[in-house]
Amino acid sequence: MSSTNESLAWSRIEIINSPPQARSGHSAVVYNGSMYIFGGLGEYRFNDLFKFDFESRTWSEIKPIDESKVPSKRCKHSACIYQTMMYIFGGWDSSGKLNDMYRYIFDRNEWEVVPCSNPPRARSAHSVAIYQNYMYLFGGIGDNKFNDMYRFSFKTNQWSVVNQRNPPPRRSSYGGAHIYNDRLYIVCGLGCGKFNDCHSFDFRTLEWTELKYSDDSRVIPAKRGRHTCILSEANLYMFGGYVGIQRSNELFVLNLQTNQWKQLKLESNVPAAREGHSAVLYNGYMWLFGGWHDNGWYNDIYTLGPL
Repeated sequence: MSSTNESLAWSRIEIINSPPQARSGHSAVVYNGSMYIFGGLGEYRFNDLFKFDFESRTWSEIKPIDESKVPSKRCKHSACIYQTMMYIFGGWDSSGKLNDMYRYIFDRNEWEVVPCSNPPRARSAHSVAIYQNYMYLFGGIGDNKFNDMYRFSFKTNQWSVVNQRNPPPRRSSYGGAHIYNDRLYIVCGLGCGKFNDCHSFDFRTLEWTELKYSDDSRVIPAKRGRHTCILSEANLYMFGGYVGIQRSNELFVLNLQTNQWKQLKLESNVPAAREGHSAVLYNGYMWLFGGWHDNGWYNDIYTLGPL
């Protein structure tokens, strides 16, 4: 496992210009050498779009051509990249939970509503993942916690229910949906209480399976939600979240080939405990931004690597 490499380390990134306002519950995606942050919640909700250039380590706010087309101010939505567009679904704004969809077209610097049929019920704190030409959505919270699954066709702009078998318990805030070897993985989350389980979905059989953690696991993470996970090769790195009655800055890695957990205890430059932050993978490093703790919101950036 690359996580046993002694060179693995946290670093706080020094930003040479003004970052976005501190926030949590935003989305983060990677496109063409930059990280794009949309929305979130700080002192109020946001619908701004920021670009962080990984090479120059500078932030810039993206002002679209037509600001009347920008999605409403929201948090706990989902975002993903398909071709040259970023798709936003759902979330939570001042009117309540949402089930609308927008796409941002990078080449045109323009937002547009995606007209789609049969959308999922309004929700937030769900996650999405792209497999082939579909976006798969699982769970979240609306008028209830959900454990349903939908898929969205980028070719037809149509939603359809996935007739999944043996789905996990209802949950939200489970650190994203991650695809490895034609399976979709979710880890932990919030439901009737908190979870520390991991489930995988087989796209061929439409069946979920709960992972049995290896007996060689040195430690199983405590139950949590509002954490982040990123996948690097077969390793799923999990950081932070809401654990018990407090926030965490623990770092764990789950190997999806062996089902073995390890806790990585690094000594220097460890980010403060937080929840509702974002994490993306770029050039062999995890890039962490923002989040919330009892003392307020963050707008800092840390890297973890090399992974």
